[in-house]
Amino acid sequence: MAKTLILILLSLLLCSFSAGASCRRCHRLELDRNHSFPCTRCHAGNPKGKTAEEAHRGLVLRPAHPRNWRKACGPCHAKEIRILIRASHYTLAPAVNAVLSAFGLPRVRSLLEIPAPKSITTRADLVYDLLRRRCLKCHLFYPGEDYPEARRGTGCAACHLPYAGGKLADHRFQKPSSRNCLHCHYGNRIGWDYYGFFAHDLPYAFRTPLVEGEFPARPWGIEFHEMTPDVHARKGLTCVDCHGRAELMEGKPGKSCLACHRKVKGRRPFHTERVLARVRCIACHAVWMARDEGLYLTLYENPDWDEWQELFVQQDAEIEAQFREFFRGKTPKGIMTDRLTGKPRRGVWFLTLERRRFERVTLGRDREGRVSPVRPVLDLHLSYVNAADEVVVEDWHPAGSVERPVSPHTVGPGDTLRSLEILKRLGLLP
Repeated sequence: MAKTLILILLSLLLCSFSAGASCRRCHRLELDRNHSFPCTRCHAGNPKGKTAEEAHRGLVLRPAHPRNWRKACGPCHAKEIRILIRASHYTLAPAVNAVLSAFGLPRVRSLLEIPAPKSITTRADLVYDLLRRRCLKCHLFYPGEDYPEARRGTGCAACHLPYAGGKLADHRFQKPSSRNCLHCHYGNRIGWDYYGFFAHDLPYAFRTPLVEGEFPARPWGIEFHEMTPDVHARKGLTCVDCHGRAELMEGKPGKSCLACHRKVKGRRPFHTERVLARVRCIACHAVWMARDEGLYLTLYENPDWDEWQELFVQQDAEIEAQFREFFRGKTPKGIMTDRLTGKPRRGVWFLTLERRRFERVTLGRDREGRVSPVRPVLDLHLSYVNAADEVVVEDWHPAGSVERPVSPHTVGPGDTLRSLEILKRLGLLP
């Protein structure tokens, strides 16, 4: 009888192992109702393995990654994947093409079409290398910078699984939280400003004040001033309350201000039909805006770490890690990784800023000719110093205007003086 009972228990144990329950003996996690099925269905592995090593054989660590998602997510979410791969959150085409066009280079349909130079032989190579190794840190193929709040999942998991402190916090798929959004939208980009964050300048002296003799925490890799958050953030609205599935995944237009604020339409003098047709709401209602002017990016194939040590906080975890080696008396490798392929290559991109300010809301025009906040999104200055310390390219920057319309997420009460000045310029005041 005892032997029979033992055999039954062993049989149940093996069945539970094959059902994925054994995974959760080590990996303490909960699954949401829609994904409550064996772990091996997405992560593969060996369900009959009797040791951790055997069970992990053939494991797919990131099944939601774009390289794996058709097999793991596709059987249930084929339509979503088919739609997403055309959306800008996947292709990043608008951002990439803005830079390529500014430097006179051909446009691409997706970041995956950006050439990958093995060495810098032309000016075009310099731009492609900048994009692949310094700029494109926020895309669905990459798990983010090695900072606590910049780490995230890849593919579907980037938006739908919560990460905190650099680790997966929960295995329950969910509607994207604002924390998910801020894993990418940080560092004087739209998103950080929504919660009132404005990045400190890079030089050592600007990174004060100290807190009990120590620099403040840098969960995104750079300290920040705490400014006035957007009124919608203060009321508890998250990013996806305005930027929903249709906009983020399907590339359709997002909600307009007037979709919610219908009652203001027609009010004199600032909300008449004539004014609303010629002025974006944010032109009057932005309380502050981040302006980074003069971004000087220099590629050094043989970096002088001593010369740059006052600027070791470069908003780049890979560069900062090499500075830490230098401070310990070691010689850094002087490499940076291609964020698309994961392959390292010689050379380090250093960043300096001419000016970083938040006080002034600068106005210009958007594509429809409406008055809009603008900032120097393309105020890029590229240089290249080769391994022999020869300056091959010096201060190459786009011709023409570098200002582009933006939507500072710093909404508050309208600035009356700014609003009146706008109406005067447009001839809408008597």
